[in-house]
Amino acid sequence: MTIYKAKRHQNIFSVGFITFIALSLCLLASHALSSNSDFKMQDVINSFYNIYMSVRPSGVPTEKELQELKPYLSASLIGLLKEARRAEEQYAKKTKGEAPPLVEGDLFTSLFEGATEFRILTCDARTDSCLVSFSYVEETRDPSPTTWRDNVYLVKDSQGWLVDDIEFLGDWEFMHKGRLKELLKEVIQEGNDD
Repeated sequence: MTIYKAKRHQNIFSVGFITFIALSLCLLASHALSSNSDFKMQDVINSFYNIYMSVRPSGVPTEKELQELKPYLSASLIGLLKEARRAEEQYAKKTKGEAPPLVEGDLFTSLFEGATEFRILTCDARTDSCLVSFSYVEETRDPSPTTWRDNVYLVKDSQGWLVDDIEFLGDWEFMHKGRLKELLKEVIQEGNDD
């Protein structure tokens, strides 16, 4: 009778140990997948902002500028950017070019002048976002940098991660607030109003 109890306890211990090992392996695999996703998200943001810095679009990107940025943008964001470009053109016709564009300055960061440097601080595959630190240095006037952070949201499709939206976290009085997609929708509505 005692031998049976000992074997039973040994079996329970074995099942518990096996369960512990299985859970540990699942957690490690989950962490590895998450780290891999974080790395891939960072790669897309690096590529996007490197192209952005070479293109340096002001306001809604032109068709040519958008073609260069397009490989890193979601279909949803591309659609809004194209609609916003048409709305800007419509608005320019209505005002006979006598009014400034609906969006002036940089559209992909919080600062009107845009960024001259960026660094990815963190990525989180659970929220599909990366916090990015930016700086802008105007060498001709003030060599001290203006710094800020923006949150970049991504979506994953069959091609991988793509930039889908940007949350403007800069706190300047005369700059975009909220998110890029919200801003584009406002531009589209204002440009198409009669």
